[in-house]
Amino acid sequence: MFTGLIATTAALVSLEKKNRPVLTIRAALDRPLAVGDSVAVNGVCLTLIEKKKDLLRFNLAAPTLLLSNLGDLPIGSPLNIELPLTLNDLLGGHLVSGHIDGTARLRSVNKSDRNSRFFFTFRDREWRKFIVARGSVAVNGVSLTVAEVHASWFAVEVIPQTLAATNFKGMRVGERVNVELDLIGKYLFNFFQTKQLR
Repeated sequence: MFTGLIATTAALVSLEKKNRPVLTIRAALDRPLAVGDSVAVNGVCLTLIEKKKDLLRFNLAAPTLLLSNLGDLPIGSPLNIELPLTLNDLLGGHLVSGHIDGTARLRSVNKSDRNSRFFFTFRDREWRKFIVARGSVAVNGVSLTVAEVHASWFAVEVIPQTLAATNFKGMRVGERVNVELDLIGKYLFNFFQTKQLR
């Protein structure tokens, strides 16, 4: 489980798209990791299969490649990294599982000295019921508050600290981003929908 508060960024070293795709990244982390540990990479929960100094390797399942933006990115791209919560950690963002719902595309950015507003377009109209103004959404693993929402797009406010600490600072219009809709909202919707079917 994660909170959407990014610890650091890593660099994409390689993505081997073989029978068993393997993602390799370069990351300097302040916490030791062991094979089998989970890491959120651009919001996607991945399991570490190999570690050599600052090189980390992960297997990617076919659905992960299909649902995420990891296959789009050129070598050297910055990736948002978050390590999982411990029972002693503060929950500073919102509950994030690392099981993304898919991708959206950056539609436009309104930048200012105070905050920047990022607008994202999504194709799956089913998403709309889970995106609530002033609610939470994770974009590339970053916990953000929804500023506006419409039938096929939403906007988030990004403060300068978040912009500087994540890969939002280099994001380009048209780029795909990983989106995880609010976990509690999805569970509540499923609960009430299932209850009505009884």
